[in-house]
Amino acid sequence: MPELPEVETIRGDLAQAVVGRVITTVEWLDARIVRGDVGGADLAALMVGRQGAAVVRRGKFLVWRFTSGEGLLLHLGMSGRLTVGPGRGEAWPRHTHLVLALSSGDAVQLVDPRRFGRVTWLEPPAEGPGGMGPEPLSPRFTAARLGKILAGRRAPIKAVLLDQRRVAGLGNIYVDEALFRARLHPARAAGSLESREVASLHRAIRRVLREALADRGTTFLDYRDAHGQVGGHAARLGVYGRAGEPCRRCGAPIVRVVVAARGTHLCAHCQPSPLVSGLDAETNV
Repeated sequence: MPELPEVETIRGDLAQAVVGRVITTVEWLDARIVRGDVGGADLAALMVGRQGAAVVRRGKFLVWRFTSGEGLLLHLGMSGRLTVGPGRGEAWPRHTHLVLALSSGDAVQLVDPRRFGRVTWLEPPAEGPGGMGPEPLSPRFTAARLGKILAGRRAPIKAVLLDQRRVAGLGNIYVDEALFRARLHPARAAGSLESREVASLHRAIRRVLREALADRGTTFLDYRDAHGQVGGHAARLGVYGRAGEPCRRCGAPIVRVVVAARGTHLCAHCQPSPLVSGLDAETNV
């Protein structure tokens, strides 16, 4: 699933294409991706004639705001792609579920093989989903704030960081990477961290996300930016997707384990394991 760096990269690309542009036609809309009170046919009619005012991100969600005050909430699910390119009359790529033609001559396409992406119409004020934690690159996301989020929690650190109610936008890739940099085992109880460890984790989260943003995201299979280009951060990953390969820090093999029901990559030497039950190790997976 696209995480904060990937969604933010797409946000910037989409904003350049749609701000000040008018949606002229809805050339395709698969009603199965529509959520909320407004159905597919009504949504298609509502979108036509709307002029883009801004594109903002909240966690892993995008909000395409219109000058009229309404907006469109977009979520890419596991495999969705938002692509901006020249409009055309020929058949659209397989798994295309939404095509919005713009006054510029371009078109915005949502392509999603697994069809977990969704589109929701937002009435004014067009805002992202509520109930989410702080943005990890926001000035308000301080080490002290992170400490409060983790304090007293017996759940694994990884589970807490993946919970969008605690911190918005983090996913499997960047949680694994941040924990590796902070030398913390993902199964450590969140509330067991000392203040220096919280500070180290806070720095690691922000640095990992900033580096991935500079590389325009991480591509393994599905992710592409809005111009169809792959992200460049995979080559810089320390642990994620590198099971069996040597740790870039100490040379020990990277292992894959299961923490909080999620596949998790780590260096067992750099990230010592706590004494916990239910940690299932897998080798070279």
